[in-house]
Amino acid sequence: MFEDKDAPRLFALPPGADFARELVRGLKARLTDQPPHAMAKVELILTTRRMQRRVEAMFDEYGAGFLPRIRLITDLADPIDTALLPRPIPALRRQLELAELIRKLIETDPNIAPRSAVYDLAQSLNALLDEMQAEGVTPDDIHALDVSDQSGHWERALRFLNIVTQYVDPDTATPDAATVNRLALTRRLARWADHPPEHPIILAGSTGSRGSAFKLMQAVSQLPQGAVVLPGFDFFTPESVWDVLRDDVANAEAMQGEDHPQFRFARMLHALGAAPTSVSVWTETDAPSPARNALVSLAMRPAPVTDQWLQEGPNLPALSEAVQSLTLVEAPSPRDEARAIAMRLRQAAEDGVTAALI
Repeated sequence: MFEDKDAPRLFALPPGADFARELVRGLKARLTDQPPHAMAKVELILTTRRMQRRVEAMFDEYGAGFLPRIRLITDLADPIDTALLPRPIPALRRQLELAELIRKLIETDPNIAPRSAVYDLAQSLNALLDEMQAEGVTPDDIHALDVSDQSGHWERALRFLNIVTQYVDPDTATPDAATVNRLALTRRLARWADHPPEHPIILAGSTGSRGSAFKLMQAVSQLPQGAVVLPGFDFFTPESVWDVLRDDVANAEAMQGEDHPQFRFARMLHALGAAPTSVSVWTETDAPSPARNALVSLAMRPAPVTDQWLQEGPNLPALSEAVQSLTLVEAPSPRDEARAIAMRLRQAAEDGVTAALI
């Protein structure tokens, strides 16, 4: 399906592209000269169940034919690995245990939080624990954070965070589902390193924001027939911006562009030793509004290079084209903002058109 390549195999679609439609179109195009059953050999790894349904609907539009083996990034464990690993602790049981520990903490210090907040705090702590387990973060990593807090908020927060210590200690804790999935994925990647699969494996739609997804993207991009398809990759970003983002990746203390939409891609490219120019387009279809993409790309430049607005702004396409069909609502309060959104969504429902709230 793909030509032999020593470098990581990276593709992307621009912001605004219909990702599922273009993903299927690119797959079909690359298998045009192959027999129909070649599609069944493709393993397609997606990020969400919703994306899976959308991709399957796009295949339906092409009529009868074979589907690739579609899997979710959260469900890659080999059944044998799952059987050998410990059974995860039920999420409800862990949340109730956390609630009991928080209740005892509040009893020793009533000023730390009201008793009515026990279950809300347990839910928040449970979510944090899920994130820590999935990312392999330990309590020591939390305690090592350099947080300047003269008011004592961080010190009080640490008293809550100390509760999770027993849940992330590998010697005493029962792992949760996130930990079991991470361990199973580690085993699969180890097998891939020793015996790389020869069939096409495509990971599509992930930005690598999760640690497990980041490792998987690195592994898949370097398989003999592996490829990663990035969503919303900004082909307008100049080298000077990538330089700033790469500096942030290499120097954790700088962090001047970590909130940039392309930062995760810069991190991926840095880890793979690849340049932004090595990212190829998945399909030749243009973005719905290249002018808007160019405008947003310039508007989102990191702080060290915002002077580029003066240099590149006059060269932008006509702004009337870039902002066509956009509506700006300046709401005087969050309540008014929510009301405007609700009314617009209701109108879309009554008109029978598709709407999404981000």
